[in-house]
Amino acid sequence: MIRFIKTVTGALIAANVAMFVVLTAICAAWGTGAARWLVIAPEFWLRPWTLLTYMVTDSGALNTLFNCLWFWLFSRLALEIGSPRQLLLSYLCGGLGGVALFLVGALAGWCPYPLMGASAAVLGVVVFAAARVPYMRVNLMFFGPVSFKWVAIIAVGLSLLVFAGGNIGGGLAHIGGALGGLLYALILRKANSRIRPVKRARQKTLDELLDKVRRSGYASLNADERKQLIEYSKKL
Repeated sequence: MIRFIKTVTGALIAANVAMFVVLTAICAAWGTGAARWLVIAPEFWLRPWTLLTYMVTDSGALNTLFNCLWFWLFSRLALEIGSPRQLLLSYLCGGLGGVALFLVGALAGWCPYPLMGASAAVLGVVVFAAARVPYMRVNLMFFGPVSFKWVAIIAVGLSLLVFAGGNIGGGLAHIGGALGGLLYALILRKANSRIRPVKRARQKTLDELLDKVRRSGYASLNADERKQLIEYSKKL
């Protein structure tokens, strides 16, 4: 359990569960209006910490459970081709991208309700991983092997169904989360193309391994190649 909590995945899941408990206690003691101290509300600039707390604060037990399971699944895939630091940054980029687009909608008068939940941040992780290895194949129940890019496209598409329910703010946040993850992937790709000469050999090996994953899937790597992929991703 201690080892689990020390990981980025474990820490973020623990934060989501803990904040749900805190939110429940706050609302029970002071009413639902007190939730504004943890979520993005129109007067968010008075509470800048909500830029972070909102992305680990869900409104219900089912929402918390769903987002934690969703994140657990895709964080494992993201860690197969990247580092824990990259996973954390993709989560944050998704969350911040979500709030950025939500606030644009709020300024336009489209978002009367506060923004809360991990959905945008989790979508950032999904899109980040898919942008890194779009052709990596994952096994889906009832469908079999599917390219990761299609998993991401379907995930984003399903997240936009909230528009049908009138939740414009949530839909904008989901789009922003996906764009945040994509932007981080593009920035990382550009940064990797400008690394110092002493790292070029390592980068070349990493690129070759990622290309192999894109073409044939993660299962095509042998034990040494998987070890190299994880090691080099953490160092670059």
